[in-house]
Amino acid sequence: MIKLLKNRQIALSLIILGGLIFMAIFAGFLAPYDYTEKDLQNRLQPPSSNHLFGTDNLGRDILTMVMYGAQASLLVGFAVVSISLAIGVTFGVLAGYYGGWLDEIIMRLTDSFLAFPSMFLALAITAFLGQGMENMMLALIAVEWTVFARVARGSTLDVKTKGYVRASRWIGASNAYVMIKHVLPNIISPVLIMASLGIGNVILAAAGLSFLGLGVQPSTPEWGAMLNAGRTYFTTAPWLMLFPGLFIMITVLAFNYFGDGLRDALDQKMKNIELEGRF
Repeated sequence: MIKLLKNRQIALSLIILGGLIFMAIFAGFLAPYDYTEKDLQNRLQPPSSNHLFGTDNLGRDILTMVMYGAQASLLVGFAVVSISLAIGVTFGVLAGYYGGWLDEIIMRLTDSFLAFPSMFLALAITAFLGQGMENMMLALIAVEWTVFARVARGSTLDVKTKGYVRASRWIGASNAYVMIKHVLPNIISPVLIMASLGIGNVILAAAGLSFLGLGVQPSTPEWGAMLNAGRTYFTTAPWLMLFPGLFIMITVLAFNYFGDGLRDALDQKMKNIELEGRF
């Protein structure tokens, strides 16, 4: 972990992400106002000392809305990726380890989801299930699990040919033991990289669905919903879209930056291990 933190790219992204997570967790203490507090006399006020990010069409403080919006956006990102990872890795490991008809069934199911553009599929599922955060998360899970299934299957196909896996099976270890003890620990690196990149993608997709009115509703603080609510006033009050859009950009870039740094660090680590094994 200390070696990873020496990577400037990882360290910088962790600082940014740590600040965003801290802001989301302690929004109730850090926010200058209550996000439900309306002040129609001060509606559409530009950024000032009283309202650093300005106010919206209902007189609510934009800074407060952004802080509380981080809770919804990060919750969706982490929850969707966590559940998708669990489903995808389970199916991927089973498909790669056992092969045969089970592999065919799982991979054809995966291909059926991958046959459609991910955003189009998420839009269709959300439109069918209805509006709301829960339905939006289900739609994104249906899209995201396939990525982890593919990565886990490919990594499992490579790991199960290793000598230590064959040796474990020869001495009578059960398939469940081999998968848990030997396969999962050795495929965790590419899975973690995909997860770190996936969180940013999910946050962006969730913001897009909310912007289209199919995700979190405008009354709930969420960055995409704030963009949707502010688009009507884009020419007269651009700060309504500027600040939530800025935080979406920073968050997605930070997760992608972290994922890229993690990939470079782990790839270099694997190369060093391979070189040491040759001598």
